[in-house]
Amino acid sequence: MKKETQKEETSLFKTAVICIIGAVIITAAVIAVLAVRKNTVKTTVEPLTKYTVTQDQDETSKEQITFTDENGESYTFTGSDYMANLAEDRFIIVNSGKLSYFAEGEEQNLAQGVISCSISNDGSLVAFVTPNSEEKQYIGSLFAYNTVTKSWATVCQDVFVSTAGTIQISPSGDVVAYVKNYDDEALTYDCCYYKDGEETVIGQNRDVWAISDNADYIYYAVEDAESYSSIFCVYTQDKGEVVLDESSYNNFYLNLDYSECVYTLGREEEPLYISRKGSEGELYLEKADDFDTSSLVAHVNRVINTESFE
Repeated sequence: MKKETQKEETSLFKTAVICIIGAVIITAAVIAVLAVRKNTVKTTVEPLTKYTVTQDQDETSKEQITFTDENGESYTFTGSDYMANLAEDRFIIVNSGKLSYFAEGEEQNLAQGVISCSISNDGSLVAFVTPNSEEKQYIGSLFAYNTVTKSWATVCQDVFVSTAGTIQISPSGDVVAYVKNYDDEALTYDCCYYKDGEETVIGQNRDVWAISDNADYIYYAVEDAESYSSIFCVYTQDKGEVVLDESSYNNFYLNLDYSECVYTLGREEEPLYISRKGSEGELYLEKADDFDTSSLVAHVNRVINTESFE
């Protein structure tokens, strides 16, 4: 009888061990899946229907935006402005603070009262800011919407939106740049970027103009509140901050991965200079007319569809 009891206890112990091991394996598997999901910015961006866009006014002078596909089928929406991804198959539409996302013939309302917005080059991510209060319309919360997974994230709840500052997204949507902690008296603010759920502070009083995937290349204007002036810079991990121009009133163009930037000095239209991989600028073209800008789309950044500028 005692032996049978021992056998039963042993059997129960083995069963318990197996259950525990099974639970551990399942828990580990769940944690692994969650870890993968956390580190995955998005799923693969599949090509969608491409549209050409026209802007006009109706008989009541309301601004309208019309999207037309290659078969001639059109969709018209009321809107004052729009922004496209580089493939021109995903768009955001702005109409008196209302922000919508358009793709495959469907409009999706994202938010009301938007004061700043952007879309990534591949169209996978839309980021926008809505005010936190009526008193300070320039302070708000930054949200990110993944157009592929249809998921949302709150990036920051203390974002400062100035007339010069714009929400910036890296080409694949893995990084979002913004400014926060605005001080009304000192006229200072912190420039940050958000990646993999973590915030990194770049520096103070920097308005980001463009940021690459993994934040390898960051282009920004360094503002001087006292003199009301600013300079144009690029930052990389290996070279640090490199001044491209003592003025920040520049026309500039980027290649596809943002490793190269073609720009003018100040308000001049030509000649054009180039910075490659965070280097100091050098003369690129004497005449701006010689620069091919035919692949530009209505995007937040002037991105030329090329891997590298020859």
